[in-house]
Amino acid sequence: MKLLKLGLWLVTGMAGLILPACGSGDEDAAAPEKTSELEICWTPEAPAVEQTVSFSLGGDVANVRSVLWIFGDGKTASGGVSTPVEHAYAKAGEYVVKAAVTHLSGPMTELSKSLTVNNTEAGMVVSNDFPARMEEVSFSLNHLAGVELVDWDFGDDSDPQSTASASEILTHAFQRDGNFTVRASITYGDGRSESLQHEVEVEGLSLSWACRNFDRSKMWIMAHRGNTQNGYNLPPNSMAAFRACVESGCVDFIETDVQITRDGEVICLHDNYLSRFTDYNSYYSGKGMVADYTLEELGQFRLKTSDGKVSGEKIPTLEEVLLEFRGKVWFNLDKCMESDVNIEKVYDVVRRCGCLDRVQFYISDNTDRADWLSQQEVPGILAPHANKESALTLMTAYENTWMVQTSTGYVTPSWIAAINARALSVTNLLDADGENFHNGNTTLMESFVTAGVRMIQCDYPAQMDEYLRGRGKR
Repeated sequence: MKLLKLGLWLVTGMAGLILPACGSGDEDAAAPEKTSELEICWTPEAPAVEQTVSFSLGGDVANVRSVLWIFGDGKTASGGVSTPVEHAYAKAGEYVVKAAVTHLSGPMTELSKSLTVNNTEAGMVVSNDFPARMEEVSFSLNHLAGVELVDWDFGDDSDPQSTASASEILTHAFQRDGNFTVRASITYGDGRSESLQHEVEVEGLSLSWACRNFDRSKMWIMAHRGNTQNGYNLPPNSMAAFRACVESGCVDFIETDVQITRDGEVICLHDNYLSRFTDYNSYYSGKGMVADYTLEELGQFRLKTSDGKVSGEKIPTLEEVLLEFRGKVWFNLDKCMESDVNIEKVYDVVRRCGCLDRVQFYISDNTDRADWLSQQEVPGILAPHANKESALTLMTAYENTWMVQTSTGYVTPSWIAAINARALSVTNLLDADGENFHNGNTTLMESFVTAGVRMIQCDYPAQMDEYLRGRGKR
């Protein structure tokens, strides 16, 4: 396509003349040549935050009646046919600028063009300030113009790396726990230089790495609701129960359940109502739905043990749980497939706590949730459920699936082998089956070991650990 060659525009407050960036679609911003087609133009070509940008139409505007400009940041303006319209962006980033053009004759047309707004001050962009060992962490600079070279030092005695632009992304995995100072030495095209540094705290092992490198002669143990004695000693889903799991030294995973309060906070409680696992009925009648109470209001209730004894434990938030136990144990978050659980809020807590490579989201076979989690910039780790081949094929098509759970009654050597060929198999030993095991009947658990199950969810993890050690599985 030939482009219209426009004259140079004088930009107030900038020395010299600036050539406007023009384009009708996907072309690179460049000096346009003559054409009858319309195109979006702006100057300066690489604007910064809070800098005034002038937008206009290039090409033959004789048939243009009016233009509605949509700047991509929620702001709009009219004009720009014979004189430019001006706009300044408050934040750096990538924006899609659109021009809805009304013609004197003929249909309305819409043009679009991507615009990068740069920061005026350099800053480091890090995907996780609290990564696990072996987790892939991405590093780059914010939108910054004129960068010629960036030298990176990750502070962990690894080899330095270099990038040729601010936007180029490096990934790095820290090999050991510790606090590391990451440094970026920036060289600009005009000869200036600048140094940045950022602190990263590394603790615990990456879940995705551990799954990829799983010792298939062993088995992991998941503590159901954080139970150590089926919830009789400490309330299920309580901070005290979770601490006991970590202190036992034999729990690899803690299974907990997420619910959403009226004010949008994510808490850890099995039911979406209060009467079964809290002392709610000491104050009120009925079930007491979690969604009817704010987090502050829930603070009046105390958790109960499995046999109904009221404890001094409050309902914990997911954030409290992850911040205390990240790096010490992995988590399986149940109820992430439920319609009353806002997966975006759950994901946001996990992300903010730096735990996206320490937590898996149990979604059963809910493909809507799997799609959403997989499409995030840093995908969530999926924990699906499959009792038949069609579900297994569907759910393991997602790249971020490392484990697949199956129901107790479906455990056979052939089915577990099918799961293990694509992921790590997980099943449960709970309720009556769990009590039978606790009372010394290991027949069902023996069939799980023989079938090749990779992780068992149970209510008696210390007893399970002792049993599996006797079978050479720990």
